[in-house]
Amino acid sequence: MLVYPAPAGSGPGGPGGTSGAGGAGGGGVAGGGESGPPGGAARRDGFARRVGPRQRSRLRFSSPLGRLTLRARLALLVGMAVAAAVAVVAGVSLGATSIVLNQAIDDQLIEQAEASADTIQTNSLGLGLGLQAFSFGLEGQFLDAAGSPLQNAVSSWNSVRIPVDAADAEVARRERAQNLRTVTVDGQSYRLVTVPLQRPASGGALQLARPTTDVDRTLRDLGLVLLVVGVVGVVGSALAGRIVARAALKPVDAAAAAAEEVARTQDLSALIPVTGSDEITRLAESLNSMLRALEASRARQRQLVDDASHELRTPLTSLRTNIELLLRAEANPHRALPAADREALLRDVDAQMRELSGLVSELVELARDEVPTEEVERLDLAEIVAAAAERARRRATGKGIRIEVDAVGSPIDGRANMLERAVTNLLDNAVKFSPPASVVRVRTRDGEVTVADDGPGIAPEDRAQIFDRFYRATSARGLPGSGLGLAIVADAVQTHGGTVTAEGSPSGGALLRMRLPLATPDPSDPRDALTLAGGAGGAQGTDADLAWRPPPADGAHTTGSPAPAPADGVSPARSRGENSRA
Repeated sequence: MLVYPAPAGSGPGGPGGTSGAGGAGGGGVAGGGESGPPGGAARRDGFARRVGPRQRSRLRFSSPLGRLTLRARLALLVGMAVAAAVAVVAGVSLGATSIVLNQAIDDQLIEQAEASADTIQTNSLGLGLGLQAFSFGLEGQFLDAAGSPLQNAVSSWNSVRIPVDAADAEVARRERAQNLRTVTVDGQSYRLVTVPLQRPASGGALQLARPTTDVDRTLRDLGLVLLVVGVVGVVGSALAGRIVARAALKPVDAAAAAAEEVARTQDLSALIPVTGSDEITRLAESLNSMLRALEASRARQRQLVDDASHELRTPLTSLRTNIELLLRAEANPHRALPAADREALLRDVDAQMRELSGLVSELVELARDEVPTEEVERLDLAEIVAAAAERARRRATGKGIRIEVDAVGSPIDGRANMLERAVTNLLDNAVKFSPPASVVRVRTRDGEVTVADDGPGIAPEDRAQIFDRFYRATSARGLPGSGLGLAIVADAVQTHGGTVTAEGSPSGGALLRMRLPLATPDPSDPRDALTLAGGAGGAQGTDADLAWRPPPADGAHTTGSPAPAPADGVSPARSRGENSRA
């Protein structure tokens, strides 16, 4: 820029300028701040109050970018990233080139000025400098010791008026080694150097100026080349990004097509083709797993409905027949049933109603267990068995059947209600098939529950199917029941990662064995610490221990050493590590 000495009396707020402090200058804006009307801000605040968070969210998501496809967005993002990188590289390149070129001009200009100043003689200032300056295409002038241009030297070879500032005057007075700057004269940019003269002794300076036209042209051409290369690179990267996005999103298209096919045909067996091992493949495998789970759930529901309709048809038909017979007898007094037959028919209707109620309840339990909603928690299997035995005793009292429990605490992770229902069904099954005044023996060790009875037992050919839904063993087809109780047990045990089997008991009846995985004991838990200290000794024993033994005289039905009452007042029957017969 052209640097002229500042005119006297000018201030920071010169003509037409701004003065942050209201200084002396004409036309400035005092105070340094805007003093416009507050209407714009008020309107914005009012709009923000009228538009709630939900509406602002809609405004944000209704942007043009949100309406583009994923491929277009990926291509656009790649193009924007490349454009940003090209802009940074172009800026750095132009800046570095400008610095290098200007440095080369400065070095050449300083070298020429110093060489000229050393060779100029006092009697040939104008001619010597003019010849040297002309040979290099430079503009120049001399300054006297006061820093003013020498007119006789300027008139001989200088064609432009080179400005002089205070730093140049300091060089002429030999108070500064040199002064290098950029000036603009008549719209032309120059690099200007001022160096001191060695002769005359009174002082003086030489100024040489070189036009920056070549540098400006080089930088302009380089900028144009970088612009063209950048545009080509951005467009090419956007196209490449779109191609890559299209190839990468092919599995997503396949997944979408499969989902649409499933929605259209309701055929859950139409899986998504899986290729590769990337994140999209993981997504496809997860969707396939979900489809398989849905297909399995639908198959179970279909099987449950089919089995339920088959099992409900027979008791409903029998119930309808009996009710129709009662209605006809009541409608025709001449064909009234004898009192004994009517009483037997009513008892049959009552039994059929009970059978239907039990069947419906078990069907509801099976349907509920298809998708467990109960939270998994740390449980003591001995407490689960004790609670189930208490429920089963109320139903066993009518037949004079006694339930004996020999339980040692076993920490497991499970769903309390589901497991208690499973153990209760095992006990109910044993009570149903046990003769009157017999004993049902329950034993719990290390995550294993065994229930043995004195009934007729289970034939070996029926043991593999006894846990199937609605399956009735040959010896049990004359007894009431739906065939769903043990199926509920199997579902609950499988949900917890365990197994359940049917065997023969030492007393000749049936022995049902349920195994569940143990939880890792936590030594910081006092109950788990008790299990770690005493569980191993109580786990010894064989199935022969399940043989019936007379209860003690006090009727408490306990064996072994009873656990001491805990300090917190909980009864020993509910404490962990218990070894008792109830």
